[in-house]
Amino acid sequence: MFEGDVTFDGASFDGASFTNSVFTGKSSFINPRFTSYGNFSGARFDGAVNFDGGQYKGPMLFSQATFLGDATFRNLTFPMGSWFSRIRADKSISFRNCKLHGNFWCEESEIAGSTYFADCSLGPASLAGATFTGEVTFERVSFTDDCSFERSHINPSSVFGSIVCEGTLNLTSATVTSSTVMDISAAEIRLNDAILQETFTLRARYADIDLTRARLFFPCTITTDYVPSERPDEAHLRELAFLAATTNQPMHHWGHDPTTASIVSLRGVDASFLLLSDVDLIRCEFAGAHHLDQLRLEGYWRLGEAPIVDKWHGILPYTPARRLVIEEERKWRSLRSRGVYDKWGWGRRPGRELDVPGLATLTTVYRQLRKAREDAKDEPGAADFYYGEMEMRRHSHKWSRAERWLLQIYWLLSGYGLRASRALAWLIASVLATILLMMSFGLPQATPKQEATGIVPATGGPVSFELEKEAPRNPTGDRFTTDRFEKSLNVTLNSVAFRSSGQDLTTSGGYIEMASRLFEPILLGLAMFAIRGRVKR
Repeated sequence: MFEGDVTFDGASFDGASFTNSVFTGKSSFINPRFTSYGNFSGARFDGAVNFDGGQYKGPMLFSQATFLGDATFRNLTFPMGSWFSRIRADKSISFRNCKLHGNFWCEESEIAGSTYFADCSLGPASLAGATFTGEVTFERVSFTDDCSFERSHINPSSVFGSIVCEGTLNLTSATVTSSTVMDISAAEIRLNDAILQETFTLRARYADIDLTRARLFFPCTITTDYVPSERPDEAHLRELAFLAATTNQPMHHWGHDPTTASIVSLRGVDASFLLLSDVDLIRCEFAGAHHLDQLRLEGYWRLGEAPIVDKWHGILPYTPARRLVIEEERKWRSLRSRGVYDKWGWGRRPGRELDVPGLATLTTVYRQLRKAREDAKDEPGAADFYYGEMEMRRHSHKWSRAERWLLQIYWLLSGYGLRASRALAWLIASVLATILLMMSFGLPQATPKQEATGIVPATGGPVSFELEKEAPRNPTGDRFTTDRFEKSLNVTLNSVAFRSSGQDLTTSGGYIEMASRLFEPILLGLAMFAIRGRVKR
């Protein structure tokens, strides 16, 4: 036991052990020298304790220590790791300008006062299971490896960051109890099963963000953001180095656009509280999210695209329609059981087919995303989701069902009313075919002549005549002449607008005209409908 205030300023220790010691007053360790380890496990500090500067060549142990007064760690370098597991701090504990290399372990600790990290560099860190009742502040803190807040209870400050983590920042099952803005640069951010009890804003850079089963009780915003530092301190220099290593792009000046943060999973999330802005959704899994039709997407967000690969399907060339697709559809397209489809550029196969949702689920996901964009008055943006919805509906039916044939024809003729080029191509082909058929079979050999026949009464008086027109004769001889082409074009163009041309036709020509008047206006309407959907706002 050390009664009263004690000072170890400038002291030198070789394997110092203060295990279970009690410091009843203030304790001061300014510029000490620990040539080996320093062990304060189980120690109790009744007054304030101050570690400032010095040399530490071995590990520092504070496991199960109790801090009843303020604890301050400043200008320290712990090269061999530090352990603060299961400590108890009734007042504030702060780390300023510290380099805590090696492992930094602060698991299962209970800190009732404020916790403050500023201008610190840490190695692999774990604060798993810790309870921070007071306000937690991280300012310009970097982690050279993973950092875990798993199962922790955190009461963060209004702005939590900036934090640079070169590995995974793990907030799995963590509880965030106050409104905050987290400013984090990391390779991966895990919010699996996290409980966010107040408004939450995550400004992330570079990270793959997993929100699986995260529970949101208030509005939550996830965005890519970058605020360049006016002064290039060490934390920001490390962030820039991390950017260059991650993206293989050198940093030429401050304020360079960051790599966009990616959302990889929204499974089990109540999307009605979620706003995503300027994020990458290429690998995001939406299936299982609740109220997906209320998801808000703002700024520039990206989804995956169907591959642009020319292949042959039987005797016909086939290129997938260029559109946005969600990750679950990409996985379904790449399944081994789909045979030739896995050769059409849909990427890696999923590990198990059981990991891929069914087509009914994918149809619902696309429908909800479409509704979300329609509610945001983004009709062009909703078009790709509608296309995906119809694709999943079409493939979910067997060929023995009439609905499959109906959707197949709808897809083939106009891409579900979204591909104007496809409808126009069919319309042009139909017009050319109609002209060809009219020139071959529809127009008579010559214009039918009219004949008048009548009987003149012997006693005189009025004469009655009967006019007859000879039946059109099927053409013979040269059918493909300029005059016949002009007449065929006139008949065909009038048919597109549902008007009769008034041209004398053969029996075959009459049926050709009726088919043209039925089919070609439908194609024209589908093309106009698709164009309208693209330009509508």
